[in-house]
Amino acid sequence: MKKQPKQRTTDAALAGSLLPVRPADGNKGTFGRALLFCGSEQYRGAACLSAEGALSGGAGLVELASCEAVVSLVLSRAPSVIGTAYATSGVGAFLPLDLTRKATAILVGCGSGKSERLALSLFELLKTPGCPVVLDADALNSLALKRGTALEILKSAARPVVLTPHPLEFSRLSGLPLDTISSDRVGVAADFAKTYGVTLVLKGAGTVIASPDGEVTVNATGGSGLAKGGSGDVLAGLLVSLLAQGMEPYGASILAVYLHGAAGDALTKEYSEMGVRPDDLPREIARQTARLYRGDCQ
Repeated sequence: MKKQPKQRTTDAALAGSLLPVRPADGNKGTFGRALLFCGSEQYRGAACLSAEGALSGGAGLVELASCEAVVSLVLSRAPSVIGTAYATSGVGAFLPLDLTRKATAILVGCGSGKSERLALSLFELLKTPGCPVVLDADALNSLALKRGTALEILKSAARPVVLTPHPLEFSRLSGLPLDTISSDRVGVAADFAKTYGVTLVLKGAGTVIASPDGEVTVNATGGSGLAKGGSGDVLAGLLVSLLAQGMEPYGASILAVYLHGAAGDALTKEYSEMGVRPDDLPREIARQTARLYRGDCQ
């Protein structure tokens, strides 16, 4: 019988121990620059949710690079975001990777649209040394279009990589059947993270966070109130924001997933599982973060 990896469960004490220090004399440069390649003409809201998630996570600067329509919408909702519009020439155009030079963490994929062009841009990004990158949603689906090459490039990536798939996205990228994934979420997550040298956030009930060195943490917060399109965009934005501040990928992933789930739990108590809206999550994440800093979470 295959030996199961050791695992722990996230609680408030663990999450609180991971909170980043906020120096009293810090400025916006102290807390990093999160760069988001998110959104498309079809999926404009995903960019809004990921940007607002990043703002709730405390990065000093949040920059969104997308098409003009997406940038305009995001800035109308979140004027503190730096908006950089580029000519996408359709869904999944090549990313303007020159923007990555100033970033301290990068997010790609929320509402981006799936395409081989996006996959090729990601190959170039992953081959270039630099800050951590979070790959979510259509970044993962685009890599799955060239799965063999993508897996080899992930294995030799020149920068830290965090993948945040739901089970179907993970199946497309890994090639594993859904029933294999569902029957051994901890085992398959741990194996994949170790084989390809990535931090893997396998979303779902009891989200599994696996590190490249074989550590596994299972999250205990969150529920079906989060099972709505857009919730994952908020999580991805929160995660890239924590990385931008200098957190290491495994700890940032544990903290982000915990806070996201705790926010969902709090909103569920108020609105029910049916009534939770993904756009309520960023403000509630900020409230749950404040509770952790105060040490009054149970």
